[in-house]
Amino acid sequence: MACLFMAACSSDSADLRVWTPEDHAHPPDTQIDPNRVRQKDSPNFTVGELLWQRNCARCHGTDGQGGREAKVNLSTAEWQDGISDATIARTIAAGKPPSMPAFAELLAPEQITELVDHVRTFGAPSE
Repeated sequence: MACLFMAACSSDSADLRVWTPEDHAHPPDTQIDPNRVRQKDSPNFTVGELLWQRNCARCHGTDGQGGREAKVNLSTAEWQDGISDATIARTIAAGKPPSMPAFAELLAPEQITELVDHVRTFGAPSE
């Protein structure tokens, strides 16, 4: 029994993996709700769509029209016209405490830009 315990507590770090922010931003596909990600309907996600599905859709809905945690509808012309890309990016990066987490440590600036571009697809601004 002592041998098994010693083997389990080995100081060999070859099997240890250090988690990075990227690991948290991109959960394994087995942790993605298949009912939320319609792969048959949209097999070729853009980077922004995939990031949205994995990080945002749970609270904001797959179409940006809001969910249980986030009631704001990102697809209305009023919302789209009333916010700049820079403000959307800052909100994604810094979050909106206490309910929306900050993603600056989890996503690269290029990924945040992809998310901003995807948010803009939810509703066209009025002319």
